[in-house]
Amino acid sequence: MIRKKAAAVIAGVLLAGGANPAVAATPGNWPQHGGAAANDNYQPDTGGLDVRRQVWQRQAGGDDTVGGAAVAGGKLTVAYGKGALRRVDVRTGAVTVVGKLTGRRPQQLADVDGALYVRSLDADGTRSRLASYDRAGARRWEVTLPADDAILPFTVAAGLVLVTSGPKCRELCTGYHLRAYRTRNGTLAWSGAVDGDAGGAPAVAGDTVVQGAYGPVRGTGDGSGGANLLFAFNVRTGVRQWTRIRPGLSVVGHRGSLLVSGFGPDALCSLDPATGGARWCQGTPAADEWVDGLSAGGGAVFGYGLTGTVRRYHPTTGATAWSTPLALPGYEYNALHAALVSGGGFVYAAVHHGNFTPESEFTEIVVLRAADGHVVRRLRLAGYDDTAAELMLASGRLLLVGDHTIRAFG
Repeated sequence: MIRKKAAAVIAGVLLAGGANPAVAATPGNWPQHGGAAANDNYQPDTGGLDVRRQVWQRQAGGDDTVGGAAVAGGKLTVAYGKGALRRVDVRTGAVTVVGKLTGRRPQQLADVDGALYVRSLDADGTRSRLASYDRAGARRWEVTLPADDAILPFTVAAGLVLVTSGPKCRELCTGYHLRAYRTRNGTLAWSGAVDGDAGGAPAVAGDTVVQGAYGPVRGTGDGSGGANLLFAFNVRTGVRQWTRIRPGLSVVGHRGSLLVSGFGPDALCSLDPATGGARWCQGTPAADEWVDGLSAGGGAVFGYGLTGTVRRYHPTTGATAWSTPLALPGYEYNALHAALVSGGGFVYAAVHHGNFTPESEFTEIVVLRAADGHVVRRLRLAGYDDTAAELMLASGRLLLVGDHTIRAFG
């Protein structure tokens, strides 16, 4: 899966622009990365969405980029890389100017419980900041994040902004920390050590928050001295609950479980969030295949394999209900461009096909029926060359938020 590696966090300047009152948590929101604190990429209310065509598109101007985006109350709030803040009507694509974060390079945005949370770099790239604003644009608080080389994507949960940072590693290393900042005022609630090269946003299941990392472990048997690890903390107190070797890739929360995906015989596992113990694990058809891009909800778990196959798994047993190949003949790779999303009886995939030449590459949106895996529709995207993206299901639209363009489908 092609991912955008986040680097740092956002500073605040008072936002100018028209007032937008706080919004209640309404069906159809996509308030943060992965759709929720569980990072489960699931939308329970799609408003009868029937994806047939692209309905609007917004482009970052010139050499600008999309720094972060989230949906609440039918509005997509977008922070652009040069600091502009815009609000887009999800249904129509109409744009409202909110303001500008002067001297900041936004990296991530969340819109949770009536407040915006923004992670950014200073314009000169020297420091990372985390700031919160109300939806009318007034800054509530701001903190300077530790002077670490790597600042990972944050998650908002339990009245906290959870963000992990540490050194950039060329070999096995430690020195990462998961920190929890209070959403009401930005003060530090707790900090916990992550003993490895961390990656990805923290995922929350119940009272447990989990951070993945690659760290030193003796006796792994492969001579590397390292392994993919999970570090679990009580989300409210920061007390370390457990650590375990994990399969490798995605981590999501789902119905009181942690779903962890990776390679080979333990390609998909369901863990007890309280103890880290495995409830079940399932392998893949081939030892070198993986499961990634998880979406979990509505009584099902969906994953994408190295060979370009979408599979549906039973959430309590891991049994495979169906598998549908999306690879196209004649293409060397058929890579997942963003995590799968699901809801309303459908599964949505953004798949990038190619043969290692620019002229051969293209990206398409694929719609599958959740019940049986039947491919309902394939939409090839004209003129699309973004290198990182997230799919969102919000306000009756499917959104593909790339690093330069935002496209809406319906």
